[in-house]
Amino acid sequence: RLQINLLVKKLAVQPDVVWCFHAFLFQNLQWFKAATTIYFAADLFETEHLPQEIYSADLLFAVSDTIKERLQKSGKPVVQIHHGLQNSFVQIAEGLLQKNTYAATTATSITAGYTGNLRMQALDRKMMMQIITAHTEIKFLFWGAYKQGDLNLGGELTEEADAFISFLQTAPNVELRGVVNGNQLQEQMRACNLFWVCWKTEVHKLWDGSNSHKLLEYLSTGSPVVAHYVSTYKNTDLLYMLPVKNNAAYPNLFKSVVQTIVAGEPIEKIQRRLAFATSNSYTKQLHRIETAINAFQQHQL
Repeated sequence: RLQINLLVKKLAVQPDVVWCFHAFLFQNLQWFKAATTIYFAADLFETEHLPQEIYSADLLFAVSDTIKERLQKSGKPVVQIHHGLQNSFVQIAEGLLQKNTYAATTATSITAGYTGNLRMQALDRKMMMQIITAHTEIKFLFWGAYKQGDLNLGGELTEEADAFISFLQTAPNVELRGVVNGNQLQEQMRACNLFWVCWKTEVHKLWDGSNSHKLLEYLSTGSPVVAHYVSTYKNTDLLYMLPVKNNAAYPNLFKSVVQTIVAGEPIEKIQRRLAFATSNSYTKQLHRIETAINAFQQHQL
């Protein structure tokens, strides 16, 4: 409470809305004395119990179905909303839609891209190495932290992770590009005509694979995405994903998507991916959040 009082005093203004993303930090959001308090859950919690911030919030937001299910145990109103897409990615997707440059074409040369921390615990490294070994005809590009000095969001410094990084560094069909800035990433991702993600969705409470921000960035390219089971996308055809959490069938799924790319995808599928990505810009998400807050407040009156 003292920290909150000091923070409000430093701001020199009484906040109208408090929007909390961090669990187990401020405990009671009502201490801010704001008219509206929001708790936004972008990730799951490692603990069995819910953070106190949830019980002191007026309205909760969740970025996946499993997070929403967890939050509903609090008895508080919960709104599910997708991650937001950075404006530069939105502009690229909108440009593709407006210029009609997304026409499906056959491709005899496949380049598969992956973005993200390569030392994160959730990666199904064994399966990923199997895919890379089985598809020597495909060039695999990786962007993201893998060196110890680049791990700004944590990661495993284990023998398993080291062995995986060593494999990627020596595989003839893999290129590790490491950490690049946003503009470089967007530019370089255009070289890919396939993106993939393969997580062990039951390895840890924090990594259930129910949604990932990277998927929106993938979809904004219009290219097909091969994925483990992502429950938030289960009623869509936006991803080529497994129907169950077990990854045993991932090699067959990956192979079939490669064959689809070679044959040529329906233009409508590419359109839907681009349209979905643009519909989840940060600006549009803010409008959805504002609408939910207004509806909540009107209901409370």
